[in-house]
Amino acid sequence: MKERILIVEDDPTMLDLLKDALKMENYDVHGVMTGGKALDFVNENETDLVILDLKLPDVNGLEIMEDILEKTGSLIVISAHGDIETAITAVKLGAYNFIPKPFDLEHLITEVKRALEVRRLKSEYELLREKLEEKKSLSEIIGESRVMRELKEKISLISRRNVNVLIEGESGSGKELVARAIHNLSGRKRFVAINCGAIPANLFESELFGFEKGAFTGAENSKPGKMELADEGTLFLDEISELPKDTQVKLLRVMETGEIERLGSTKIKKVDVRIIAATNRNLEEMVKAGKFREDLFYRINVVKLRVPPLRERKEDIPLLVKHFLRMGREELGVEVKGITKRVIDFMMSYDFPGNVRELKNMI
Repeated sequence: MKERILIVEDDPTMLDLLKDALKMENYDVHGVMTGGKALDFVNENETDLVILDLKLPDVNGLEIMEDILEKTGSLIVISAHGDIETAITAVKLGAYNFIPKPFDLEHLITEVKRALEVRRLKSEYELLREKLEEKKSLSEIIGESRVMRELKEKISLISRRNVNVLIEGESGSGKELVARAIHNLSGRKRFVAINCGAIPANLFESELFGFEKGAFTGAENSKPGKMELADEGTLFLDEISELPKDTQVKLLRVMETGEIERLGSTKIKKVDVRIIAATNRNLEEMVKAGKFREDLFYRINVVKLRVPPLRERKEDIPLLVKHFLRMGREELGVEVKGITKRVIDFMMSYDFPGNVRELKNMI
């Protein structure tokens, strides 16, 4: 596929000259004469490079550089009115180069080729970085059994989709590790965790939404809630089945509106939060029994993942043992050469009701 170039130039003669020269180099070339049309084009079309004249009839080219660069891979600035200060400003804003007019056409073509090559290299680097990040995040989930390979594939698929996730699994099976892996691969900012089963019901609302000074007895200072701290990030609600019924209503409203309000405040704050919830109970049965809100269940259950108990993936036990021995060496400075076959055989025959957490404690 040809690389697409947009030329933004208010002089029709210069515009036609540049278009013809770059078409001869086998690029897909388009031209516009105003900044407004340039923004419309890059918003509607995937563009590899923009050649931008700074002196435009409707706007100073420097003013639209940031918006253009958000949509395109690279930008070259041209101008007959440039000076050293303007050139430095353009490059600081992200331009690949600043070329003053008049310029040699061959020089411009050379710079175009270089800019596109740098863009290709950056794209390849970013792809490699993402693959390495994915490998690193998934490597923290120990296991090569079929069920664990399938789980890792699902994590990779859903991580960059901005959807809420419900993780089901027994206590100690590794639900938070899965949640962290999804977050790490998502590109979102901060991972904030809250254990719904560890907070008294009367404190849960203030913990989740925050409070202002004087909102209640003991509120000596204002404090942001977990939802606010997770703005543009991920909020992990562990043991969501323990969420008080009245708080379920308020959480649902926040998920529907994207708005929160601290206790003791009338100020509304917009938040962008991805919810990952985890439970060791059957939420569908709780919904039927009237113990969990059906509308909230459907809000969090956009994608469901099941973390298998250790007894369903016993072939992963030797890998987990090696991993925990290595952790012991690093954290405790204790050197253990290995574990006897007899101990491994015992572990393979044991059902581990406490799952991976129990195995870790045993090691």
